[in-house]
Amino acid sequence: MERWLSKSRVLLGLCGVLLVAALNRRDPMVYGMFLFLAVVSFLGFVLPWLSLRSTTVRLAPGEWEVTEGSSCDLNLLVERKARWPAFMVAVETEWAWASRRLVLRQTLPVVRAGRMPDLGQSVRFACRGHYELLAVRLSSGFPLGLIRVQHSVSRPQVHLYVLPKAQEVQWPLPWEVAEDPLGELSTRRTGHSFELGLLRPYQYGDTLGRVSWRASARAGELVIQHFQQSGSVRLRVVVDVPREPALGDPNSADEQAIRLAAGVCDAALANGAQLWVYLSANVQALRDSPAIRRALASAMPSDAGLLPSLAQAAAETTAGEQVAVVIGSNFPGQELMTPLSALAAQGARVLVCIARGQRATALESAQARLLKQTLEQAGFATYMEAP
Repeated sequence: MERWLSKSRVLLGLCGVLLVAALNRRDPMVYGMFLFLAVVSFLGFVLPWLSLRSTTVRLAPGEWEVTEGSSCDLNLLVERKARWPAFMVAVETEWAWASRRLVLRQTLPVVRAGRMPDLGQSVRFACRGHYELLAVRLSSGFPLGLIRVQHSVSRPQVHLYVLPKAQEVQWPLPWEVAEDPLGELSTRRTGHSFELGLLRPYQYGDTLGRVSWRASARAGELVIQHFQQSGSVRLRVVVDVPREPALGDPNSADEQAIRLAAGVCDAALANGAQLWVYLSANVQALRDSPAIRRALASAMPSDAGLLPSLAQAAAETTAGEQVAVVIGSNFPGQELMTPLSALAAQGARVLVCIARGQRATALESAQARLLKQTLEQAGFATYMEAP
């Protein structure tokens, strides 16, 4: 019964009753009531429909990039073709990423012909992700709000990479040089290269292959030559990808770990380090900076979790390299002990970066401090962002 008693049917029914009564009784007051109700019905039902008529959204398909919290330059334009303006037009954009759907709403007070307001400057995303635009809907209930007329735009092929906003990181460890035949830096070690490091007198037990015969002829004694070993600064970053229910929650510690990982990568690139980023197991590590930032934006959790990625990084790590493990404050620290010990045994310097949520509770802060203490007692360096 209730579905038949909608606002439109009730008003149309009252208009019909008053019109019949006015024709039968020929009473000016009844005529006035009918006219008043007819005007209200027109303003409530016809005017919203006229407001959305000849109003559409212009949006070019493609892929776009934006940083968390920044306005989107999507060229999302509302176009009005009719001569009369439209008032109080609500625009809804529905986005999907992972298991989440996000509806962003904004209201335009006036839409005039010949003027196309850009809605992209008002669209902001609080959390990283690879979003797909599912629908664009226009609605208006101006002026009385009795009904809301809706108009849906055909689904555009728009994909948006919301890049994580990097957390500033002050790297606590010295940037040491690891051996690299193609490196542009000199290590503290000596080895085979074309750059002479030093000459010294021969000592018992030195190999004759290192004797500089020309220098020995000039000095009158055997002289050993040392060549500088070339190297480079290397950093491998292993990131714990958020899982449900933290996935897509901008205030969670796991999503903050993604921002912290972006800050670690920026700090490494700023110091000229070679970079490898591990987001999932059995996938080649990322090295290109734009690809890393996009991968961080669209990273999805795997069933295996962080440990296989750590094992893959350990298999590719050589002595002298640095390894940063980025985790949330709720990660169980005991699970890290074995893989971190394997990395340390290979001569790598390990740093565990611990992220806390943007609105961390007292319990979450206590968990972060306990995790930091546990790792430091095991002999591993840690870095925890300031609250």
